[in-house]
Amino acid sequence: MAQHQLELVNLTKSYKGKLALDHFSYRFETGIYGLLGSNGAGKSTLMNIITRNLKCDGGQIFFDRAEAGKLKQTYLSHIGYMPQQQSVYEKLTLQRFMYYMAALKGMTKKQAAEQIPQLLDRVGLWEDRGRYMGGFSGGMKQRALIAQALLGDPDLIILDEPTAGLDPLQRMAVREMIRELAENKIVLISTHVIADIEPIAKEILMIRDGKLIKTLSLLTDRLEGESLEDMYIRLFQ
Repeated sequence: MAQHQLELVNLTKSYKGKLALDHFSYRFETGIYGLLGSNGAGKSTLMNIITRNLKCDGGQIFFDRAEAGKLKQTYLSHIGYMPQQQSVYEKLTLQRFMYYMAALKGMTKKQAAEQIPQLLDRVGLWEDRGRYMGGFSGGMKQRALIAQALLGDPDLIILDEPTAGLDPLQRMAVREMIRELAENKIVLISTHVIADIEPIAKEILMIRDGKLIKTLSLLTDRLEGESLEDMYIRLFQ
C-alpha cells in the first residue's frame, strides 16, 4: 500500500503587509487531518498555497520528498481540491461539469466515463446528472464539488468546509466517505464543525493568526477531561 508524505517548510504569505501565514511548517503523512481555526486564521490561504492556486511569499512544499515547484504538473495531478466557494458552472449540467473537470485534470474520456457514475452515486447525485447546476440547492452544489475533487483518484485530498450546507444525514454520509477514502491518502479538512472531524481525524491542527498554535493527536493524546470543543473555545475566544 502506497504511503505518501506532504511537508510544508516555513510557508509565509502576506496581504497588504498583514501576515496570513507566518512561517508555517508541518509534515503530513497518510491519514485524515483537521484544520481548525476561526475565520481569517489562515486555513484557506494555506490550502490555496498547497494547491498552488496562490503563490507564497516564502517557504517550500515537498511531496514524497520532491519539491512541488520542480514537479510542476506532476504534483498537481496528485491533488483533489474542493474550494469553500460554491463557484460552479450554473449553465452546465452536472454530468458536463464532471467531464469538464476531468478534462482539466488530464483524464481521458474513458477514465472519466468509468469514474463519474461511481462518484456521483457515492454523493447521491447520479439521478441528477442531467440537471443544470444553476437549479441545485446549496447542499447539492457542495456534494458536486466533493465528487469533482475525487476525480482521478488523487493521493492528496484537500476539502475546505466540505459539510457546509448539508443536513445531518448528508454530513454523516460525507464523513464516512472521507473515512473510507483516507486508507492510503492524505486528507486535509478545514471545518468549523468539530463534530464532523473529531471521529475521523488522525490529528487536529489548530491555527491562529497564520500560526500553528497546537497539534493534537486523537489517537494518543488525552484531553484530560476537556472536550475538543472546550479546548477550541478556550484557545480561540
